Amino acid sequence: MKLAVISDIHGNLTALEAVLNDIAKEAVDKVICLGDIAYKGPEPGECVSEIRRLGIPCVYGNTDLYLLGATDIKNLQSHESSYIPSQDELPYLNWHIERMSNLDIEYLSKLPFEYRFEVDGQSFLFVHGTPKDCYSAIQPHDSIQYVESSIANIRADWLIMGHIHKQFIFRSANTVLVNAGAVGFSLDGDSRAAYVTIDTRRDKVTLHRVNYDIEKAVQSAKKRFFCFSPEWYGEALLKGWWEPIPYPERKKIDFPN
Repeated sequence: MKLAVISDIHGNLTALEAVLNDIAKEAVDKVICLGDIAYKGPEPGECVSEIRRLGIPCVYGNTDLYLLGATDIKNLQSHESSYIPSQDELPYLNWHIERMSNLDIEYLSKLPFEYRFEVDGQSFLFVHGTPKDCYSAIQPHDSIQYVESSIANIRADWLIMGHIHKQFIFRSANTVLVNAGAVGFSLDGDSRAAYVTIDTRRDKVTLHRVNYDIEKAVQSAKKRFFCFSPEWYGEALLKGWWEPIPYPERKKIDFPN
């Protein structure tokens, strides 16, 4: 079986469409999404609707929980604590929620924490962050002790993750760890969108990067009066780096007047 894994779309429909078009050339048997579908991009509802329309299996990410934390929905299929947004973050979350349908919100609320299956004698575990929660992460430079504690007792030959917006592949003991990178915006200095394919019959992993029309994404942000400064958003997409500015400070960038 040939799998494609996407993650961290973050409301960037232009990047999502480019990645899906690229995946179509790969003749994959199955596409899987690792969450963070809507938040921090100008087309949140369109991205959720596209994943729903295509019937792509998906797990939730931390920013999916952020959005749900700003709604009245409490029926998360999760053992993680409900997210309580700050007053400074609420206007940003509400901007996205107002541009999503009730079906979109309901869809996010029903996403599972993990997705598993077995194929060609190999077992796969898909999560957003780590097998422990959707907020933590595994990095290639982490200590052996940290990695081993993070994946202890996962009962999977493959662990596929997103969250950090950086691609990698390495092995720890008997488990292959893969990070799919990000569709919506990168955090590795490369402006291109990212995804991975896994050919289970050949034990081959390919890390893909896809060019897309960043200016089109920026124009969409301007047209929709995106809550994050469209100019700042465009610079972040081009740099391949979204600076983590606290929300109280963000207001000076996004609402200068």
